Amino acid sequence: MPVHRKALSLYATKPNMNRLLSILLLCLTLPLSSFKGDQDLTKEKYLNFLAAIENISTFSYFTVVKIKDLNTGITKEICTKGNFVSGALHIELNADYDAKGEKKVLDFAKTKKDRYFELKNKKALDNISFYDYDLKQLKKIQSKYDIDKVVQLIKKDKNFSIHLSDKEMKYFAHLLFNKGYMTGENNCFGGILEYVDRMNPEY
Repeated sequence: MPVHRKALSLYATKPNMNRLLSILLLCLTLPLSSFKGDQDLTKEKYLNFLAAIENISTFSYFTVVKIKDLNTGITKEICTKGNFVSGALHIELNADYDAKGEKKVLDFAKTKKDRYFELKNKKALDNISFYDYDLKQLKKIQSKYDIDKVVQLIKKDKNFSIHLSDKEMKYFAHLLFNKGYMTGENNCFGGILEYVDRMNPEY
């Protein structure tokens, strides 16, 4: 089971000269991420997206999608659970929850390799909390936590979990997803965000 790293500080700190020098040296000797380039990262995010919407367990995977509200023209990149994305597409496409409807939704989602969707049905938009998603809060979480440190922990241990409030969790998951790392939460025992290895999932 993933271990909650209680003692390790993941909060972002103000840089000093020694820290900046260390970061510079690190950038000169190591790749910026575990992926070879933007193309690989884009593919990884697409595969994580597919895993999230295909997952039917009580442990839900978070995914990031770009949504345009056709009623207002507003576009947002938001993080939500894969089953909520599927639910929104069922509403938008007027698809039933039988085998035919499930296939219709999944086939449609698979064509969206950029994870970009245009939705008009307000119930569909509400299903993914489009109206409530606050990009300012995303920036606050980015400033509060050292996400690069989390990435390094995941690379090293292939294991990570953290207690977060519901308000913070989806934004933390958003930042990790954009780095190429998928996370999830147990719907029965919420409050803990856990790293999910798509190639070797525990759930």
